[in-house]
Amino acid sequence: MKLKGLVLVIVISLVLTAISTFIIYSYLYSYKMQNPNDYISFTVINMTTYDEAYHYAEYRAAVYEFDLLSKEVTEVFSFPLNAMYALGVYDKKSNSVYYSKEQNNESYERIRTGDQIYAYNLATETDTMLTDDLIAVNYIIPVDDCIFFVAARNSNPSSLSLGKIDLSDGNVKYWDEPDTASTRTISVDRIRKRIYVAIFDTVEEDIFLAAGLLFDLPKYTVYSFDYNLNDKMEVLHKDNSAIIALYAIDNLLLCRSDNTLAPLPETTTMSEVIDLADMRVLFQSDERFSQRGCFKHDKKGAYILDADSDYMGIYQYDFETREFMPIVKSDSVVNFQLIY
Repeated sequence: MKLKGLVLVIVISLVLTAISTFIIYSYLYSYKMQNPNDYISFTVINMTTYDEAYHYAEYRAAVYEFDLLSKEVTEVFSFPLNAMYALGVYDKKSNSVYYSKEQNNESYERIRTGDQIYAYNLATETDTMLTDDLIAVNYIIPVDDCIFFVAARNSNPSSLSLGKIDLSDGNVKYWDEPDTASTRTISVDRIRKRIYVAIFDTVEEDIFLAAGLLFDLPKYTVYSFDYNLNDKMEVLHKDNSAIIALYAIDNLLLCRSDNTLAPLPETTTMSEVIDLADMRVLFQSDERFSQRGCFKHDKKGAYILDADSDYMGIYQYDFETREFMPIVKSDSVVNFQLIY
């Protein structure tokens, strides 16, 4: 009887192990089928040299891939940081890293030749300059066979323009907006193939800031464009709030707006998730979702670049529980993108 009982226990254990293994692999397979290429590309800054006597420092930017399934982090590419902003995005589809650096400058020292967008092909180890008329680059977003970007141009240095690089022929196209129009933030809906930008008038804002009127803001308007930067549609506007962050996916839009440009805690924030089909507000919070952020692919939460009392890094936010969970711990993360 004891032997039979032991055999029964062993059989039950094996069955439970098999069931658990099946459930785990089923989950992983299901995730992989629903999100076959999902990963996060992020950029960090590290100091490589510091001369205390001359107060001179050299900084290196490195681009990493964070695999959402395995949770593995892999360094993909690094480059001397001489651009105004450290921007780098790894695109698996083209096996390239798109990044910003000063034109014809391979050193760590900024010489003010104008920041341009470059493509480094990881297979051929070739570096190609994609633009030649920029001053500073704020966003680089590779999508399909093109790159959307936001940058200050030599022809219009006081505003940030929305542009597109066609990777098939290298053609660069810009939006058809007045010179005083400037983009505060941008998001791309990769499912509906729409671009969303928050635009304000730089002259109007300069008047308020020159007078010290931090509580008077220019009108902010969210516009949507198709991938050809055509089919412009007004989505919403704010008369007395600055739109700080936009996250877009599958006709959903998360919009964060602040009622002043004053420092905290004088500023009140309102963040909303809007169904653009009927403009219903599906979620509302006073959370300060960061400008560098995006929806999760399942739309149940968001990824944001933020800091708490412990560290700076990339967090995952759940709309239902309203809780944050760190996923990439690093004090030196400066930007990231979810690629799907």
